[in-house]
Parts: sequence; structure tokens; C-alpha cells
Amino acid sequence: MDKLSGKAADLTRAEWRELGFYYVSHEDEKKWELHGSKNGLLKLCDLIKKFADENREYGDHEHLLPHWYLTLTALDSFSLDERGIGGTPEQLRNFAHFFQSKVFSSKVGSTSSVPKEAFSTDYGIEYTVQGDNFDPSSQDPQL
Repeated sequence: MDKLSGKAADLTRAEWRELGFYYVSHEDEKKWELHGSKNGLLKLCDLIKKFADENREYGDHEHLLPHWYLTLTALDSFSLDERGIGGTPEQLRNFAHFFQSKVFSSKVGSTSSVPKEAFSTDYGIEYTVQGDNFDPSSQDPQL
């Protein structure tokens, strides 16, 4: 994986900071790994709820910057897989509320998970709660 430089690196740093958390997919372990402050991780919940509230048509999706790997998708059943998170608006909202409560109850410095068995999905989520001054771009190996 090549390092980004110049404007591309600056733009990518800004996008991670705006997103509020860092994510990476581990296909071999079938999990998404997230790093962020509580507020940063809660932004994922906000993005999921916003997407659900838009009542998108089946198959419509939204890629989360900066690298566009994590995708929110309108589906007819809940899914957490190598593409990202999908489902009906109600299922997406339920997941967002579940994840929100997990993040709220997590302590700074802790690593917790939403195992794939929790929602009968292909992937799970492992997340680490960082301090308030955490910079998600610091985790990107391309920077």
C-alpha cells in the first residue's frame, strides 16, 4: 500500500477527521475494526440513522469517506458484511440504537465488540474507544 502525499494526504486526513472515526475491514477475521472517541464512534450511529430516515430504494447505498470501503445500503434484511451495513430503515435504526448504547457504556481505552452472532450476520464489529483528542487519521497506514 503506497503512502499518500501532498494534497491527497491532506484531503484524506481531513475526511477521517470529519468522519470522526477510523475503520478497516478484516476479511480473514470477518470483522470491521473501528477506532474513535465516543463522539466519533457515535457519528456512525448518526450516519446510519440519517441514511435510514432517507427511506432509500432497495440497493441504494452510500460510501463513507475517505476510502469508500464502508458502505450503508438499503436492503430488505439486515446485513453486516464485507461491504458494510445494510437493511431496512427500521433494522438500521435498531442497529444504530444498539451500537449507540454499547458505545455509551464503554470506557475510554476499552475494546469491545458486536459479534456477528448478535445480529446473525457474516461480520462483526470490534471497536476501540479512544480519548476525546483522538485523531482518526493517525490510524491510516497510507498517511
